[in-house]
Amino acid sequence: MRDRVEALIAAVLDEADAIDDLIDVVREQREAMRSEGAEVLQDLMRELREIFFDVQALEGVRDRMARELALDLGCEPHASSLSDAFEEDERALFNGAADRLSQSVFGLKSEMVILSGLIDQNERFTSMILSEWRRIEGGLPRPTGAEFRG
Repeated sequence: MRDRVEALIAAVLDEADAIDDLIDVVREQREAMRSEGAEVLQDLMRELREIFFDVQALEGVRDRMARELALDLGCEPHASSLSDAFEEDERALFNGAADRLSQSVFGLKSEMVILSGLIDQNERFTSMILSEWRRIEGGLPRPTGAEFRG
C-alpha cells in the first residue's frame, strides 16, 4: 500500500477519534448539568475547547493530505473520488475509515442537537421562574426602612 494513502487513512481515523472524544465530553457535560457544580462544568468546557482545537488541526491535516493526493491522482479531494482512484485493498481500508469519520460526525451532530434542546428548555424554565418570581415579588409589601430591633 502506498505510504501517502496509509497516512491519509491514519489522518481520517485520528480525526474520527478526536471527534469521538468531543462526543464523550459533551455527554459528560450533559450529565454534569444534572448533578455537578459549576466548577466541573467549567473544567469540561476547557477540555471541550482543547479537543475542538485538536479536531480543527486534524481536519486541516486530513484536508491538506486529501488535496495533495487528489492532485497527484487526478481526481477530486472527496472521499468517493479518492476511493475510486485507490487500489482495491486501499479502497476497502479508506472506505472503512471514511465511514467511521462520517459516523463520528453524525454522532457529534446528534449530541449537539440534544444539548441545544436542553439549553432551549433551560431558557424557557428560567424565564418561567423569573416571571413567577417577579409576579410574587410584586405582590409583597416593600420594606419601609423602619427598625424593629429591640
